[in-house]
Amino acid sequence: MKNRLCLLVLAIFSLCALTFTAVETASALPSSETLKIPDVVARVNGVDIQAKYIKFRLSKILKNVQRPLTLRERTSIVKDLIEKEVVRELVYQQGKERKLEVDSDLIEKEVKALREPYASDEEFEKALSKRDITLKDLKNSMEIDIHARQLLNEQIKGKINISDEDVKKYYEDNKQKFHRPESFRTRHILASIFPPDMLRSTPIKELQERRDELTKKAEEKIDGIIKELKGGASFKELAKEKSDDESSQDSGGDLDIIYKGILDPAFDEAISKLKPGEVSEKVTTRFGFHVIQLIEKHPPEQAPFEDMKGSIQKFLFMEEAKKEVEVYIKGLRKEAKIENFFR
Repeated sequence: MKNRLCLLVLAIFSLCALTFTAVETASALPSSETLKIPDVVARVNGVDIQAKYIKFRLSKILKNVQRPLTLRERTSIVKDLIEKEVVRELVYQQGKERKLEVDSDLIEKEVKALREPYASDEEFEKALSKRDITLKDLKNSMEIDIHARQLLNEQIKGKINISDEDVKKYYEDNKQKFHRPESFRTRHILASIFPPDMLRSTPIKELQERRDELTKKAEEKIDGIIKELKGGASFKELAKEKSDDESSQDSGGDLDIIYKGILDPAFDEAISKLKPGEVSEKVTTRFGFHVIQLIEKHPPEQAPFEDMKGSIQKFLFMEEAKKEVEVYIKGLRKEAKIENFFR
C-alpha cells in the first residue's frame, strides 16, 4: 500500500519540481517571440512562487520538443506549470500546519543520489548554479515533496477498496490490452565504448575526442570474451567479472524477461537466430559491443488473468485515488487565497 501511495503522488501532480536525475544545460526558447514571466508568478496564502522554479521546468520541456512552439503554446505550458506549483504549495502548507515531520536523513540521501553522476561536489554545485538553483533550493523542494506525500497518503488511507470482482471485470472488458508480444530471457556481456568508471571520471569532451580509440578497445575486449566463451568459459562468471553493464553484472548478465521491440533492433535480430542455450557472435548497438546467450523464448500470448491481477488492482487503485485527491485539493483551493500574476 505504501508503494502505491508514493506512486500516486508522483503520477498525479509531478510534485518533484526540482528533484531531477541530472541537471541539464539550459536551452533557449525556440521562438523569436518573447515570453514574459514575472519574478513572482503566483502567491498562495501570502507565500510567493518564484519564476525560477517555473523556468527550470519550462526549459526541460522545451529541450525535448521537436519544433519551435508558438507564444500561445508556451504560455499554456507555463500556466500548467504554475498550477502544479500552486497545488504543491497548498499541500505543503497543510503539512506544515499539521506539523508533519520530515526526516533530514531522507533528504540527504536523495541529494546524495542526485550528486552521484557528477565527478565532484564542485561539478554538482556548478550544474545547479547554471540553473539559478542553490543546494538550499533543492533541499527545500525535497522537503515540500515529502510533506506532500505524507499528507496525501493520509487523505487516501483506508478510503479505497478494490474488490476481486472489480479487477476481474476490468480484465474481461479490456482483454485486448493484455496481449503479450513475443518475449525472451537472455544473458549478455557488454563491452561499452564508454565504460561506467570512465564516464564518471572523464570530461565529456575528452570522451568524444577519444571515441574511435575507445570503440576499438571495446571491440577488442568483446572479441577476447567471445574467444574465452568458445574455449569453454562460463558465460555467467564472465558477465560478473567483465561486463560493463552494472545493472546486470551481479546476476551474471541476466536481463530477465524482455518483450521483443524493447531493446535495440540489432539485439532482437541476434536473438531471433538463437535457440535456448546458444550464444551469439558479436552484436553492435549504440551502447557498444555485446555477446548474448539465449535462456528461453516465449511466443505471443494472451496474458493470464492471474498474471495481470496485481497490476490491474494497482491501476484501479490509482484511478480511485486520483478522484479522492482531486476532491481534497478542490477543498484546499476553496479555503485558500491564491493570486496569479502571469497572464
